[in-house]
Amino acid sequence: MVSWRDFILEFARTGNLTIGGGAPMIAELQRRLMTEKRWLPPEDFGLLYGIARLTPGTNILAFIAAMAARMRGWHAGVVAVVAGSLPASIVIWLMTLFFEAWRNNSYVAAALAGAMAGVVGLICASAWQLMTPLRSRAIAWALFVAGFVLMGQSLASPIVILLAAAAAGAMWWRE
Repeated sequence: MVSWRDFILEFARTGNLTIGGGAPMIAELQRRLMTEKRWLPPEDFGLLYGIARLTPGTNILAFIAAMAARMRGWHAGVVAVVAGSLPASIVIWLMTLFFEAWRNNSYVAAALAGAMAGVVGLICASAWQLMTPLRSRAIAWALFVAGFVLMGQSLASPIVILLAAAAAGAMWWRE
């Protein structure tokens, strides 16, 4: 079993040092916990990711809680969410205190625009990494493209897209 020290440090490192939001963080958790450390089997990772995406609210926190609970029990879910979110949340809170002073600074506005463009790249790279085990499946590509188009054109809400993809996967996915 993973030591509490290693467990807490891994979630704290990933949660507070991965930049770009939930998608890069999930890809990093996949790389670290599933591929490198082998703390979680790929089947569990995929299942927990899918369940977390179906929950309302902050999916990354739901995902962290689910992974940690699967690895060490429900109390580990609480520990992982706190370790993975509290320090960064405090930093963001402090940054918002200074937002008004920064709002009209052209250098800060340009830096934020550049960071946003970089985040889009991180999200795309994360999506590609998460698709790795599914790339050889035509149904996965069809669902990926359908979800991308529906979401990109604002034709359906994320929950409707996820539920439709789950139903399609249940009907047409073959091992």
